[in-house]
Amino acid sequence: MKTLTLKINDDYFDKIVSFLEILPKKAVTIEQNDQNKQLDTIEKDILCAIDDIKKGRTKKVRTIA
Repeated sequence: MKTLTLKINDDYFDKIVSFLEILPKKAVTIEQNDQNKQLDTIEKDILCAIDDIKKGRTKKVRTIA
């Protein structure tokens, strides 16, 4: 199996994905690049944690020296 990365304009994305979904399941594997989503999630978690600390909603459990 070969890997191919496609950058598809948003206008055609749904059409391309629906075409790929009608092919046999063993012929095509659709994987999404979750790296950006993971970075967004981490960034959001850090911002929420900083906000919690500023507003006093977080308890200090231990300090690492």
